[in-house]
Amino acid sequence: MSMQNIWAPRTSAVEVLELELDGEVRPAGGAMGAYVRGIDLSDVGPSELQQIQMLLHRYKAVMFRGQSPELSIEQYVEFGSKLGELAVDPFVEPPFSEHPQVMGLVREAQDTTYNFGGDWHSDGSYLERPGGLTVLWGSDVPPYGGDTLFANLELAWASLSPAYREMLAGRRCRHAATGLGTRVPITRKGDYASVNFGAGQEVVEHYHPICRTHPDTNGQSLFLNQAYSVQIEGCTEDESAGILRFLFDWSATPAMTVRMVWEPDTILIWDNRNTAHYAVADYGGFRREMYRLAVTGERPI
Repeated sequence: MSMQNIWAPRTSAVEVLELELDGEVRPAGGAMGAYVRGIDLSDVGPSELQQIQMLLHRYKAVMFRGQSPELSIEQYVEFGSKLGELAVDPFVEPPFSEHPQVMGLVREAQDTTYNFGGDWHSDGSYLERPGGLTVLWGSDVPPYGGDTLFANLELAWASLSPAYREMLAGRRCRHAATGLGTRVPITRKGDYASVNFGAGQEVVEHYHPICRTHPDTNGQSLFLNQAYSVQIEGCTEDESAGILRFLFDWSATPAMTVRMVWEPDTILIWDNRNTAHYAVADYGGFRREMYRLAVTGERPI
Protein backbone atom coordinates (compact mmCIF):
# COMPACT_ATOMS: atom_id res chain seq x y z
CA MET A 1 0.00 0.00 0.00
CA SER A 2 1.42 3.37 -0.98
CA MET A 3 1.66 6.07 1.64
CA GLN A 4 -0.36 9.26 1.36
CA ASN A 5 1.60 12.25 0.12
CA ILE A 6 2.02 14.52 3.14
CA TRP A 7 3.28 17.48 1.13
CA ALA A 8 0.93 20.34 0.37
CA PRO A 9 0.05 20.90 -3.31
CA ARG A 10 2.24 23.28 -5.28
CA THR A 11 0.56 25.68 -7.69
CA SER A 12 1.75 28.05 -10.39
CA ALA A 13 1.66 31.81 -9.85
CA VAL A 14 -0.92 33.81 -11.78
CA GLU A 15 0.53 35.92 -14.57
CA VAL A 16 0.49 39.72 -14.39
CA LEU A 17 -2.15 41.31 -16.62
CA GLU A 18 -0.87 44.36 -18.50
CA LEU A 19 -3.40 47.20 -18.43
CA GLU A 20 -4.06 49.45 -21.40
CA LEU A 21 -5.22 52.13 -18.95
CA ASP A 22 -3.14 54.36 -16.69
CA GLY A 23 -3.20 51.79 -13.94
CA GLU A 24 -0.63 49.76 -12.06
CA VAL A 25 -1.33 46.09 -11.24
CA ARG A 26 0.47 44.21 -8.48
CA PRO A 27 -0.47 40.59 -7.77
CA ALA A 28 -1.43 39.96 -4.15
CA GLY A 29 -0.33 36.32 -4.18
CA GLY A 30 0.53 33.41 -6.41
CA ALA A 31 -2.92 31.83 -6.32
CA MET A 32 -5.09 34.89 -7.02
CA GLY A 33 -5.78 38.51 -6.10
CA ALA A 34 -4.34 41.85 -7.20
CA TYR A 35 -3.92 45.45 -6.08
CA VAL A 36 -4.60 48.17 -8.66
CA ARG A 37 -3.80 51.87 -8.56
CA GLY A 38 -4.68 54.56 -11.06
CA ILE A 39 -8.33 53.72 -11.80
CA ASP A 40 -11.00 56.07 -10.41
CA LEU A 41 -14.11 53.92 -9.97
CA SER A 42 -16.34 56.98 -9.62
CA ASP A 43 -15.67 57.85 -13.26
CA VAL A 44 -15.61 54.73 -15.40
CA GLY A 45 -16.89 54.24 -18.92
CA PRO A 46 -17.34 51.15 -21.12
CA SER A 47 -13.61 50.72 -21.78
CA GLU A 48 -12.74 50.94 -18.08
CA LEU A 49 -15.51 48.47 -17.21
CA GLN A 50 -14.11 46.04 -19.77
CA GLN A 51 -10.69 46.33 -18.16
CA ILE A 52 -12.19 45.72 -14.72
CA GLN A 53 -13.87 42.56 -16.03
CA MET A 54 -10.54 41.39 -17.48
CA LEU A 55 -8.86 41.98 -14.14
CA LEU A 56 -11.55 39.99 -12.32
CA HIS A 57 -11.34 37.13 -14.81
CA ARG A 58 -7.59 36.92 -14.24
CA TYR A 59 -7.27 37.64 -10.52
CA LYS A 60 -10.82 36.94 -9.20
CA ALA A 61 -10.45 39.47 -6.35
CA VAL A 62 -9.10 42.96 -6.99
CA MET A 63 -8.47 45.85 -4.60
CA PHE A 64 -8.63 49.29 -6.23
CA ARG A 65 -6.44 51.60 -4.16
CA GLY A 66 -6.46 55.38 -4.04
CA GLN A 67 -10.17 56.05 -4.42
CA SER A 68 -11.40 59.54 -3.58
CA PRO A 69 -11.85 60.16 0.17
CA GLU A 70 -14.85 62.29 -0.86
CA LEU A 71 -16.63 59.37 -2.54
CA SER A 72 -20.37 59.52 -1.81
CA ILE A 73 -22.83 56.68 -1.31
CA GLU A 74 -24.65 57.86 -4.45
CA GLN A 75 -21.46 57.61 -6.52
CA TYR A 76 -20.70 54.23 -5.03
CA VAL A 77 -24.14 52.83 -5.90
CA GLU A 78 -23.91 54.34 -9.39
CA PHE A 79 -20.63 52.52 -9.97
CA GLY A 80 -21.99 49.23 -8.63
CA SER A 81 -25.02 49.41 -10.89
CA LYS A 82 -22.69 49.52 -13.90
CA LEU A 83 -21.47 46.05 -12.97
CA GLY A 84 -24.95 44.49 -13.05
CA GLU A 85 -28.24 44.15 -11.19
CA LEU A 86 -27.78 45.05 -7.52
CA ALA A 87 -29.40 42.74 -4.97
CA VAL A 88 -31.07 43.55 -1.66
CA ASP A 89 -30.06 41.20 1.16
CA PRO A 90 -33.20 39.79 2.87
CA PHE A 91 -31.35 39.15 6.14
CA VAL A 92 -29.73 42.56 6.69
CA GLU A 93 -31.21 45.93 7.56
CA PRO A 94 -29.89 48.60 5.14
CA PRO A 95 -28.32 51.73 6.68
CA PHE A 96 -29.76 54.02 3.96
CA SER A 97 -33.47 53.74 3.20
CA GLU A 98 -32.99 55.43 -0.16
CA HIS A 99 -30.33 52.87 -1.12
CA PRO A 100 -31.57 49.45 0.10
CA GLN A 101 -28.89 47.71 -2.00
CA VAL A 102 -26.19 48.99 0.38
CA MET A 103 -25.23 46.82 3.33
CA GLY A 104 -23.57 48.72 6.16
CA LEU A 105 -20.71 46.81 7.77
CA VAL A 106 -19.80 48.82 10.85
CA ARG A 107 -17.93 47.64 13.91
CA GLU A 108 -17.10 50.05 16.68
CA ALA A 109 -13.78 49.80 18.50
CA GLN A 110 -15.37 48.46 21.69
CA ASP A 111 -17.54 45.80 20.00
CA THR A 112 -16.86 42.20 21.02
CA THR A 113 -19.84 40.50 19.35
CA TYR A 114 -20.20 37.77 16.75
CA ASN A 115 -17.93 37.96 13.69
CA PHE A 116 -20.41 37.90 10.81
CA GLY A 117 -18.45 36.72 7.78
CA GLY A 118 -15.95 34.82 9.91
CA ASP A 119 -16.20 31.54 8.03
CA TRP A 120 -15.33 30.45 4.50
CA HIS A 121 -18.29 31.33 2.29
CA SER A 122 -19.45 32.51 -1.12
CA ASP A 123 -22.03 35.26 -0.83
CA GLY A 124 -25.60 34.01 -1.14
CA SER A 125 -24.71 30.52 -2.39
CA TYR A 126 -27.98 29.32 -0.83
CA LEU A 127 -30.00 31.45 -3.28
CA GLU A 128 -31.40 30.21 -6.59
CA ARG A 129 -29.21 32.84 -8.23
CA PRO A 130 -26.19 33.15 -5.93
CA GLY A 131 -24.13 36.30 -5.76
CA GLY A 132 -22.14 37.22 -8.85
CA LEU A 133 -19.76 40.04 -7.98
CA THR A 134 -19.43 41.64 -4.56
CA VAL A 135 -18.18 45.20 -4.11
CA LEU A 136 -16.82 46.28 -0.70
CA TRP A 137 -15.79 49.85 0.11
CA GLY A 138 -13.47 50.43 3.05
CA SER A 139 -14.69 53.81 4.25
CA ASP A 140 -12.85 53.61 7.58
CA VAL A 141 -10.37 50.77 8.09
CA PRO A 142 -8.03 49.87 10.97
CA PRO A 143 -4.32 50.66 10.65
CA TYR A 144 -3.74 46.91 10.59
CA GLY A 145 -5.84 43.76 10.87
CA GLY A 146 -9.24 43.03 9.38
CA ASP A 147 -7.81 41.47 6.23
CA THR A 148 -9.99 39.42 3.87
CA LEU A 149 -8.89 35.91 2.95
CA PHE A 150 -9.81 34.38 -0.40
CA ALA A 151 -9.67 30.85 -1.78
CA ASN A 152 -9.37 30.18 -5.52
CA LEU A 153 -12.05 27.55 -6.16
CA GLU A 154 -11.01 27.07 -9.79
CA LEU A 155 -7.58 26.10 -8.55
CA ALA A 156 -9.14 23.87 -5.89
CA TRP A 157 -11.10 21.95 -8.54
CA ALA A 158 -8.19 21.67 -10.98
CA SER A 159 -5.85 20.43 -8.22
CA LEU A 160 -8.03 17.46 -7.30
CA SER A 161 -7.06 14.11 -8.78
CA PRO A 162 -8.88 13.07 -11.98
CA ALA A 163 -10.53 10.20 -10.08
CA TYR A 164 -11.90 12.53 -7.39
CA ARG A 165 -13.19 15.00 -9.98
CA GLU A 166 -14.89 12.12 -11.80
CA MET A 167 -16.61 11.09 -8.57
CA LEU A 168 -17.96 14.61 -8.04
CA ALA A 169 -18.79 15.51 -11.65
CA GLY A 170 -22.51 15.86 -12.28
CA ARG A 171 -23.37 15.84 -8.59
CA ARG A 172 -25.14 18.62 -6.70
CA CYS A 173 -24.90 19.94 -3.15
CA ARG A 174 -27.57 21.56 -1.02
CA HIS A 175 -26.72 25.11 0.08
CA ALA A 176 -28.75 26.48 2.99
CA ALA A 177 -28.77 29.77 4.88
CA THR A 178 -29.33 27.76 8.05
CA GLY A 179 -25.74 26.60 7.85
CA LEU A 180 -24.95 29.90 9.54
CA GLY A 181 -28.40 30.40 11.02
CA THR A 182 -28.01 27.61 13.54
CA ARG A 183 -25.35 29.76 15.18
CA VAL A 184 -27.24 33.05 14.84
CA PRO A 185 -30.90 32.23 15.63
CA ILE A 186 -32.02 35.76 16.53
CA THR A 187 -31.49 39.33 15.42
CA ARG A 188 -28.38 40.77 17.03
CA LYS A 189 -25.73 43.36 16.43
CA GLY A 190 -22.99 41.46 14.62
CA ASP A 191 -19.50 42.25 13.50
CA TYR A 192 -20.90 44.05 10.48
CA ALA A 193 -24.63 44.51 10.49
CA SER A 194 -27.94 43.78 12.15
CA VAL A 195 -28.54 40.22 10.98
CA ASN A 196 -31.60 38.00 11.18
CA PHE A 197 -31.04 34.30 10.41
CA GLY A 198 -33.74 31.79 11.11
CA ALA A 199 -36.00 33.91 13.30
CA GLY A 200 -39.48 33.43 11.89
CA GLN A 201 -38.21 33.12 8.32
CA GLU A 202 -38.41 30.29 5.83
CA VAL A 203 -35.32 28.19 5.29
CA VAL A 204 -33.60 29.45 2.15
CA GLU A 205 -31.86 26.63 0.31
CA HIS A 206 -31.09 25.43 -3.20
CA TYR A 207 -29.13 22.67 -4.90
CA HIS A 208 -26.19 23.67 -7.09
CA PRO A 209 -23.64 21.68 -9.09
CA ILE A 210 -20.45 20.91 -7.19
CA CYS A 211 -18.48 21.64 -10.33
CA ARG A 212 -19.63 25.06 -11.52
CA THR A 213 -18.81 26.56 -14.93
CA HIS A 214 -18.14 30.30 -15.11
CA PRO A 215 -20.50 31.97 -17.63
CA ASP A 216 -17.80 34.24 -19.09
CA THR A 217 -14.56 32.25 -18.90
CA ASN A 218 -15.90 28.65 -18.93
CA GLY A 219 -13.55 27.95 -16.03
CA GLN A 220 -14.65 25.13 -13.71
CA SER A 221 -14.77 25.67 -9.95
CA LEU A 222 -15.37 23.65 -6.79
CA PHE A 223 -18.57 25.48 -5.86
CA LEU A 224 -18.72 24.59 -2.16
CA ASN A 225 -18.19 26.58 1.00
CA GLN A 226 -18.05 25.76 4.69
CA ALA A 227 -20.75 28.19 5.81
CA TYR A 228 -23.60 27.22 3.48
CA SER A 229 -22.87 23.88 1.74
CA VAL A 230 -24.83 21.33 3.77
CA GLN A 231 -25.20 17.94 2.06
CA ILE A 232 -24.30 16.25 -1.23
CA GLU A 233 -27.35 15.01 -3.11
CA GLY A 234 -27.70 11.22 -3.09
CA CYS A 235 -25.30 10.69 -0.16
CA THR A 236 -26.11 9.89 3.43
CA GLU A 237 -25.32 12.57 6.00
CA ASP A 238 -22.23 10.68 7.17
CA GLU A 239 -20.96 10.07 3.63
CA SER A 240 -21.55 13.68 2.68
CA ALA A 241 -19.96 15.07 5.85
CA GLY A 242 -16.72 13.20 5.21
CA ILE A 243 -16.45 14.32 1.59
CA LEU A 244 -17.37 17.91 2.36
CA ARG A 245 -14.91 18.09 5.27
CA PHE A 246 -12.08 17.06 2.95
CA LEU A 247 -13.15 19.51 0.24
CA PHE A 248 -13.51 22.42 2.66
CA ASP A 249 -10.01 21.78 3.98
CA TRP A 250 -8.66 21.22 0.47
CA SER A 251 -9.97 24.52 -0.88
CA ALA A 252 -8.44 26.38 2.09
CA THR A 253 -4.96 24.94 1.49
CA PRO A 254 -2.56 27.92 1.81
CA ALA A 255 -1.22 27.55 -1.74
CA MET A 256 -4.78 28.13 -3.05
CA THR A 257 -5.47 31.23 -0.95
CA VAL A 258 -4.49 34.87 -0.64
CA ARG A 259 -4.72 37.45 2.15
CA MET A 260 -5.94 40.82 0.87
CA VAL A 261 -4.74 43.74 3.02
CA TRP A 262 -6.94 46.80 3.49
CA GLU A 263 -5.79 50.40 3.20
CA PRO A 264 -7.85 53.61 3.44
CA ASP A 265 -9.77 54.63 0.31
CA THR A 266 -9.87 51.11 -1.11
CA ILE A 267 -12.69 49.31 -2.93
CA LEU A 268 -12.51 45.53 -3.24
CA ILE A 269 -14.36 43.61 -5.94
CA TRP A 270 -14.50 39.82 -6.12
CA ASP A 271 -16.26 37.09 -8.07
CA ASN A 272 -18.30 34.70 -5.93
CA ARG A 273 -18.64 32.20 -8.78
CA ASN A 274 -15.09 30.94 -8.36
CA THR A 275 -13.97 32.10 -4.91
CA ALA A 276 -14.76 31.75 -1.23
CA HIS A 277 -13.74 34.35 1.33
CA TYR A 278 -13.25 34.76 5.07
CA ALA A 279 -13.44 37.99 7.12
CA VAL A 280 -10.64 38.01 9.69
CA ALA A 281 -11.73 39.56 13.01
CA ASP A 282 -8.33 40.45 14.46
CA TYR A 283 -8.81 44.21 14.80
CA GLY A 284 -10.43 44.51 18.23
CA GLY A 285 -9.92 48.01 19.61
CA PHE A 286 -10.15 49.62 16.18
CA ARG A 287 -13.22 50.97 14.39
CA ARG A 288 -14.11 49.74 10.91
CA GLU A 289 -16.80 51.08 8.58
CA MET A 290 -17.48 49.41 5.24
CA TYR A 291 -20.28 49.32 2.69
CA ARG A 292 -21.14 46.34 0.52
CA LEU A 293 -22.94 45.97 -2.79
CA ALA A 294 -23.94 42.59 -4.21
CA VAL A 295 -24.35 42.05 -7.95
CA THR A 296 -26.89 39.31 -8.65
CA GLY A 297 -25.51 36.28 -10.46
CA GLU A 298 -27.14 33.58 -12.56
CA ARG A 299 -28.28 30.04 -11.85
CA PRO A 300 -25.13 27.92 -11.59
CA ILE A 301 -24.46 25.33 -14.29
